[in-house]
Amino acid sequence: MVGIDARELQGKPTGAGRYLRNLLRVWARDTPDRFVAYFSGPDPVDPALDPLRVRRRPLGPLTSAGDVHWQERLLPPAAEHDGLDVFFSPAYTCPLSLRIPRVTAVHDLSYFSYPQDFSFLHALKRRLLVARSLHASRRVLACSAFTRRELTSRFPALADRVVHVPLGPDDDLPAPPSRDEARRRLAVTGPFVLTVGSVFNRRCLPELLRAVSLLRSRERGHEHGHGHGGLTGIVLDVVGDNRTHPRIDLAGLVVRLGLGAHVRLSGFVDEAGLADRYAAADAAVFLSEYEGFGLPALEAASRGVPLIVSDRPSLNEVFGEAALVVDPRNEGQIAEALGRVLGEPMLRSQLIDQGWALASRHSWTRTAALTRRALLAAARS
Repeated sequence: MVGIDARELQGKPTGAGRYLRNLLRVWARDTPDRFVAYFSGPDPVDPALDPLRVRRRPLGPLTSAGDVHWQERLLPPAAEHDGLDVFFSPAYTCPLSLRIPRVTAVHDLSYFSYPQDFSFLHALKRRLLVARSLHASRRVLACSAFTRRELTSRFPALADRVVHVPLGPDDDLPAPPSRDEARRRLAVTGPFVLTVGSVFNRRCLPELLRAVSLLRSRERGHEHGHGHGGLTGIVLDVVGDNRTHPRIDLAGLVVRLGLGAHVRLSGFVDEAGLADRYAAADAAVFLSEYEGFGLPALEAASRGVPLIVSDRPSLNEVFGEAALVVDPRNEGQIAEALGRVLGEPMLRSQLIDQGWALASRHSWTRTAALTRRALLAAARS
């Protein structure tokens, strides 16, 4: 019996929620295991919570996803009463007072490596909780070779507990509509560029906005020459909530750059909306100074969208062979890469094929099997 901290499925599920949903979907299909999913307050309606395999366990009133009282006071007695063999925490921290073997997944060490992206107290609290959780866990799952290196470097005593378990592509998203239908729904007619993920300062969105402005300026200068043509009508869709700290006024920056008709700050988008955007996109851009894996980039590649990624770990390590790689702080490089992807059909075709090849080597079935192996090892150790 596997207990799971399932709070990441509540509210607006982002990367960690998608990760957990895909694991549950595969486990329910391919294993004989039974699961208890613990929630803070009412449990969500989610098809991954197969009622035949997953017992839903709401505990207490609805609180924030990072509520320590829920994790340390409400969860442990319920989990110990349920007779679990092992407990799985899919996002950085586990219940420290729980006496059951624990496995914790770590998607990056941003609280340690990029603390400036968070308030001082929040980053300090998370560093303390993450460090204690890792030491309390019998297995620690790292989503990339880069994250595994970070973990073993920062916590050398845990080296023999850290297991590299790569992620899978977008199996849980709805089937893609046709490109024409997706573009009709989104009301786009020209080049459509996508970036997906919660917006942090390290993800270099101002540089991407300025690169789009620069590309439009260059194209206006070549309207009667031999430029790429038609790129002045470019639309950039920014999918993900603004979580910048210090906060960046993204809407104000869009206005100042004269990009009001060319940038959509869509915020959080559900799975159907995300499937539409991947189907409609001509390019997907993922800029970051630091990233643990880059799940949206893998999803875009699996849906045939050409990639532009940062020359920073782990985006360059995971996707470098299937993308144009740029300095995320160099607006000229970003604009040049966008112009090439949107204006050179042979390059686009090559990047699409390379992206499909890369995505085909990743599988949620494999991710779920490796994760289950780690859970079994923790339960038996």
